[in-house]
Amino acid sequence: MGEPKLGKEVMARLVRKLGSVERAAASLGIRPGLVQRFLEGQSQVPDSVLLKALDAMADPTTPALRPASPPPKGRPVI
Repeated sequence: MGEPKLGKEVMARLVRKLGSVERAAASLGIRPGLVQRFLEGQSQVPDSVLLKALDAMADPTTPALRPASPPPKGRPVI
């Protein structure tokens, strides 16, 4: 099992990104009640679920990960 705090944080971010516990559960293939238990720290997130959640967070086709506007043109400021 992964770090309990990490699993809880990843699940919380996934729920925020997808907009609901139900959507997060559907994307992970688990019951919404289980996602809720992860969020409340009542259960540890298994590694297999954590990896699915990280994959969902990294999916570039999800609108929440696309930038709101294109990057500015010109030379980057470093």
